[in-house]
Amino acid sequence: MSIYTEFNPNQPPLPLLTDELESFPNLTMRQRMPKMLQDVLADHPDYPLEIAEAVQALLDELVNNDLVSPLNSNAPDAPRWYEAWQPHRDKRWLEIPWFFAESFLYRRLLQATGYFGWPLVAVQQRSPTPQSRAEVEAWEGVDPFLPRKQAELANPVTWQTVQTALQDSTENNATTLGRLFQYCLWGNRADLCYTEVAESASEGITVQAETSNLLVDDSSAVIAYLSACREISPPSIPPKGGEARQTVQINMICDNAGTEILMDLVLVDYLLRFNWADYLIMHVKAHPTFVSDTTPADLYQTIMALQSQPQPALRELGKRLLQYGERLQVNAESFWNSSHFFWQFPYNIQVELAQSDLVILKGDANYRRLIGDSIVWSPTTPISDAVPYFPTSFVTIRTLKSNGIVGLSPSQVEQLEAQAHSWRVDGQHGVIQAVLQDV
Repeated sequence: MSIYTEFNPNQPPLPLLTDELESFPNLTMRQRMPKMLQDVLADHPDYPLEIAEAVQALLDELVNNDLVSPLNSNAPDAPRWYEAWQPHRDKRWLEIPWFFAESFLYRRLLQATGYFGWPLVAVQQRSPTPQSRAEVEAWEGVDPFLPRKQAELANPVTWQTVQTALQDSTENNATTLGRLFQYCLWGNRADLCYTEVAESASEGITVQAETSNLLVDDSSAVIAYLSACREISPPSIPPKGGEARQTVQINMICDNAGTEILMDLVLVDYLLRFNWADYLIMHVKAHPTFVSDTTPADLYQTIMALQSQPQPALRELGKRLLQYGERLQVNAESFWNSSHFFWQFPYNIQVELAQSDLVILKGDANYRRLIGDSIVWSPTTPISDAVPYFPTSFVTIRTLKSNGIVGLSPSQVEQLEAQAHSWRVDGQHGVIQAVLQDV
């Protein structure tokens, strides 16, 4: 296998496949993903028979390593998924690119649970009765992962962690902002699609205890960059009809709901409250995926949950988030649910991100999409060489839960390999890596 050291748009990095026995992608598809489908069935004993059978059929297809069936859907994103499926139409689940396999499985699950309505699956052998169809249609738009998301929001440790982060966000200075970046980083451990890692985050976040686990920390450079942007663009918002001026805009591509999105909201509030940004746009998933990825409904429910907490600081945070008005926007597009990598941005997203002063990329899946979900990269490749195509300055905040990594020093790699071979995937280490343009 040749080592990749610089991104080539004509020959992008080869993605990891699910075929190598006992590899992390292979184990994910043979163990973690079947468990995820079993959990959905266990969490919903009230599913009507048609949905339970459809989910079980998908589980059987995966466990038996059958050919990957296409979507059978009238949903708006169905044509794009059919196009993405075409190169793999004669392949089995354990011989296709890993990122496509995971993304497509989650989309197939939504079809099976009736999230987008009828039809459920192409293999149904009987026509539904009006009563059974009505029972299925009652589940249209219902998140199959909602019980697990609600359980995380009901966990007292979640709210203790948020309150600790809020207590650390009262002063407007670079040190405080740097700590909040780290809260956002370690909040990424709380990932419900990777329960082993999520359990390690169940006791809360202590930034001070994670120093040795932070492999790369470009937060100081990011803060200096934002300070320079702010010097060019005065922090006060002019009244409507006032003189036009340059503004600072930050875009955040979000990852998990629950603990992580709460940490993100503390950071969002800080950036807007202290005028590090004039506008902030949060990009979330258009529909449920990867168990805990944030959707618009998750974001709304989280802010409502903040306002119902007994602690005044949490209620005030929820109130401020609603009062930012047009300064805080939420966008949800199906591209974020797709199996495409970030060098495949559609034109509208490319243009939107190019208008941003800084893009904050959250989480492991976004990192996979950034560098290509591949192990062909030398881990010592500078991230600027791995990602020269991004349309603006960015910082990626990620705990390591998959194989690909760039931007490390040779001594770090040697030391990590000596400590544990699972360092790339066990969620214990994290990076805050940035590529920043001139202001």
